[in-house]
Amino acid sequence: MDLGISEKCAIVTGGASGIGLCTAGFLQREGASLLIADRNPEALASAADKLKADGAQVETFQLDVRDAEQCRAMVAAAVRSFGAVDILVNSAGIGGDLSLFAETTPEQWKDLIDINLGGVLNCCHAVSSHMIERRTGKIVSLASEAGRGNEKRIVVYGATKGGVISFTRGLALELGRFSINVNCVCPGVTHSPMTSYLKESEELEARFASAYPLGRLGVPEDIAPMITFLCSDRASWITGQAISVSGGFGRS
Repeated sequence: MDLGISEKCAIVTGGASGIGLCTAGFLQREGASLLIADRNPEALASAADKLKADGAQVETFQLDVRDAEQCRAMVAAAVRSFGAVDILVNSAGIGGDLSLFAETTPEQWKDLIDINLGGVLNCCHAVSSHMIERRTGKIVSLASEAGRGNEKRIVVYGATKGGVISFTRGLALELGRFSINVNCVCPGVTHSPMTSYLKESEELEARFASAYPLGRLGVPEDIAPMITFLCSDRASWITGQAISVSGGFGRS
């Protein structure tokens, strides 16, 4: 199926690893030009080399999504390189530790809120005027199943992802009249650098997997195809949605 992504430009934040890098690869195979952004310069360079080896036209941008000015500079860099920004994938995020809320401190909440929610706001704000002017665009953010119902020991993380879901729905209303689609994807627990702690305990992974009807946890290759589809012309009548890709967890 031709997804209609060929010759479009996509920005992928958190694009140096995990779901972000996997999504960049899927977009590249559909013919998109890429600007991948990440705050880790070594991982960013390695990811760019990998994508270029696979034939991608790719630029990189070292980015801290907490910095609104950096987010605006990222969009400007993509426009200079490729002429326009057609797609924004907000994949940058962190997970935090697995402490009970009463055992945490406000200092531990700050980065979760500023990166997972504030970073999405900053990047969407940076690209919105450009997409409004062109009257076209696709924005897809990474939320989480934790943003739907939340879970003990990750309540602040879940709150940030719930904020992404709410923001997605509201922004879709604002931008719909400009033919801009805004959606988010809600993965279940997925193997990535954010969940590297799972490699330390087969027992923990098995306990987590037992909550999933399909009997396993996710991998980035489970999530990236849905993100890519939502970035495509084939999803032109889908907006304001929080779509679960979670092995049946929650069955919502």
